Amino acid sequence: MRTTQILLAEAVLAGMEEEAGRHAPDESGGVLLGYAGRDDPRVVTVLFQVGPGPDAVHLPHRFEPDGPWQEREIAAISERSGGVATYLGDWHSHPGGSGRPSGLDRSTARQIARTSEARCPHPLMVILAGGQDNWEIAAHRLGRWRLRSVGAEVVQG
Repeated sequence: MRTTQILLAEAVLAGMEEEAGRHAPDESGGVLLGYAGRDDPRVVTVLFQVGPGPDAVHLPHRFEPDGPWQEREIAAISERSGGVATYLGDWHSHPGGSGRPSGLDRSTARQIARTSEARCPHPLMVILAGGQDNWEIAAHRLGRWRLRSVGAEVVQG
């Protein structure tokens, strides 16, 4: 897979930072929705993020999302967007840590790719690293069963 460019809407980043800050020093996260470009599928636009859900579990080095709640939110956003916004992958925080994916992060990305219901053979994994007023974005995309760093640009919208 050639280099991917992630276009991340400002509102998406703001929502992710708010959610990550609310649970720090524990991890938090959620899912990303948007679309890959028709002319160039390596350009991926992230329009929405869905948080962890009300029954999520937040721990210092991982979090467990409220899956059923997230699935309902994904379906509602997809419907409202006329099917334009689809599942692209996950995001989570590494409070006080780096943007490098952990072994669990790599395993999760491979599991997403293998799950036919996800319809996402090359999922994104966006990590917010650092903390409260200084979150840094590290974007990764699974290609040929390996999670690779990709460029991320914050855009208005």
